[in-house]
Amino acid sequence: MHILDINQMTQIFVYSLEMVVIFATLCAALELTFPAYRYSFASYARGVRNYIIRLGCGAFMWHFYAVSVGWLGIKPLVTINFGTLLHSDNAIINNGLAVLSGVLVAIAGDFFYYWMHRAQHAVPFLWRMHATHHSIRELTAWNCHHHISEPLVAAGLVSLPLTLFHFESGVVPFVAMTLITFQVHLSHSSTRINLGPLRYIIGDNKFHRIHHSLEPHHQRRNYGFFTTIWDTIFATAYWPKKNEWPEVGLRDQSEPLTVRDFVMFPFDRRRWRRAKVGSGEKAGN
Repeated sequence: MHILDINQMTQIFVYSLEMVVIFATLCAALELTFPAYRYSFASYARGVRNYIIRLGCGAFMWHFYAVSVGWLGIKPLVTINFGTLLHSDNAIINNGLAVLSGVLVAIAGDFFYYWMHRAQHAVPFLWRMHATHHSIRELTAWNCHHHISEPLVAAGLVSLPLTLFHFESGVVPFVAMTLITFQVHLSHSSTRINLGPLRYIIGDNKFHRIHHSLEPHHQRRNYGFFTTIWDTIFATAYWPKKNEWPEVGLRDQSEPLTVRDFVMFPFDRRRWRRAKVGSGEKAGN
């Protein structure tokens, strides 16, 4: 695998974009049909633009990560064969077990995401990059992008530890990635549709909305992404009340509206001269 394999990077970009378009558009339809908040068309257009930029940069970063893992000779330490552990001769049951396997993989991966996410709120340099995401005021299934540097952080703190685990069943990683991609957009969606009691296991938009909240009593809460289990175990879970749907964003930073603002958000001295680094955490993020 070459460091500048254009075909490989193009495949990563196209696959990622297809997944985003499918699930973001599905959740956007729910937002328009059952809105909790109605946001401007401009915010949706801005979200589409920023997603394309981020996925393009991410395709290169993830390809470089795969090349680096190969160069360094990093091998799995543990092999888990879901095909043997969870298998049935009944096709319907077998498909259900494949989904269950994907859920279990996603929950395990979310353990590393949970601690990465806490680090992003605690370490000033990481917070500057992550604050790009938290600055979004019109949070929707499309307008929920992270900064272009996010794959670098996720590669080191989430993907690298997961590389040490190998899952034999070929369908499981695909199912897990599909579930996680859907979760990305559902969790940021501004629709009244949510997972209800299932929220005590799988995170949804009401649960994650608290993490983005401007309210002081919501600060340092709900770091988990796919599952709420790790927040429960590590005592950071906040369960939203029936009609609790707070305003979101940062008190000391405006949402980036231009491409330059989006790309340069963590490095713009004018922004950070006006606010203490990490102060968004104190504002509930």
